[in-house]
Amino acid sequence: MFKISNKPIIDKCIISFSHNRYETRSLADKFSIDKARREIAQGKKGISHLILRAENDEIDRLKFLFLIHGIPLICYALGNLILSSLKEIVVVGSHEIKIVLDHFLKTVDTRGKKIQFVHEDLNNLMLINTLVLGRNALSLAPNELVLFQPGDLPLMYDLEKVLCDPDLKHHNLILWLNSRQEMFPHFQEDPDAEFIQRNYHYRVIDQKKNRLHDAKEPNVYPINLSAIEEDIIELLHQTRKDGKILNAGLSKALRQPARMLRLLPILANHFRHFETDLKKFRLNDSYKFGMHLKNFNQGASILLDTPFLCKFNEDPAYVGDVDALEDWEDYESLTQYTESHGGLSQIHPLGDALLKFKEQAMPQLRQQIPMYADFSDYMNRLYRDLEMNYEPFDAAGNYCAPHAATVPNAFRWYHQKTKRYLENTA
Repeated sequence: MFKISNKPIIDKCIISFSHNRYETRSLADKFSIDKARREIAQGKKGISHLILRAENDEIDRLKFLFLIHGIPLICYALGNLILSSLKEIVVVGSHEIKIVLDHFLKTVDTRGKKIQFVHEDLNNLMLINTLVLGRNALSLAPNELVLFQPGDLPLMYDLEKVLCDPDLKHHNLILWLNSRQEMFPHFQEDPDAEFIQRNYHYRVIDQKKNRLHDAKEPNVYPINLSAIEEDIIELLHQTRKDGKILNAGLSKALRQPARMLRLLPILANHFRHFETDLKKFRLNDSYKFGMHLKNFNQGASILLDTPFLCKFNEDPAYVGDVDALEDWEDYESLTQYTESHGGLSQIHPLGDALLKFKEQAMPQLRQQIPMYADFSDYMNRLYRDLEMNYEPFDAAGNYCAPHAATVPNAFRWYHQKTKRYLENTA
């Protein structure tokens, strides 16, 4: 259908430390609390008290600034990119992100990477505008893909499978779906093996391997920005979590009659076979969107008018973002656990450099960024505001939230990953 020949590797990245804002703090908190209440009422495994920004905040509740083990989340994410084969990195974020970045660049060896900062546009925080801001800071060839990712993935430091993927050459957009079965192959017989709790709203049937995947939207996006239409990028982003991705695709296709005609056989196949085929794997299921992998790849390629591919990710670090208080707590508990098990370097190859940043930069940052002046008090107030039943820090500022039973499993997994990574890069 398509004949393209892209560059075989990605060496440029746009990382977003920007996020949309609600009009008021009360609206943001209501959305977060209501969502968590619904999940609790429905018996969901992954409960999320979302960390949301608001326009009238005295202290910008920007999740990328949150401290994990006394170190800003942004530093973990930047460390992941520094370890990779990337050559150029564009950081999109707020004024306070720029302050942390400047300290990071003074303190941590960037291994020759070119790192640029671009201010977010508070008047237009849509994803597509963030992408455009990042793209404008890069010199990209028409046949070159760039890596786009949010900056809230603390331990996603093994990126080479994405940056050097053989499929880059013949596809302009690749979605690395997070598959529960790939990341946690033993979750059914050992629930504690699933050390990152998430709600998987997608069902994907890989007919070639005769396997059903419970899937979640991706957090990394290899994309050729010169080949993908801007409106569909925004549509896909807005519907990625609520399962309305099919409706978004149809609304786009209806405005393109020629594409709609080519899509009809794909859609007919989906509606005729998916529910029946799903029952071969699982008789009763609740999900928001389901698809056959091959069918979806073909349909999305027609919709986008460019070659598209979904792949399954097996690394839990790719799903382990920090969207909610529960996510932050998982990482805070994990890094606290490392203190008695060899330290941060046991779970992150740049652990020692991150601790150096903590020692050298954080005293000044506590004077420059209001959130850091008394972070433990800030978090305790946040927990109260979002109706959590406890506070994460005691009166002396010591972390006191109970560790989940999955923390030792998480430590063992990341420790083995770090050990393998260091052996392979020695």
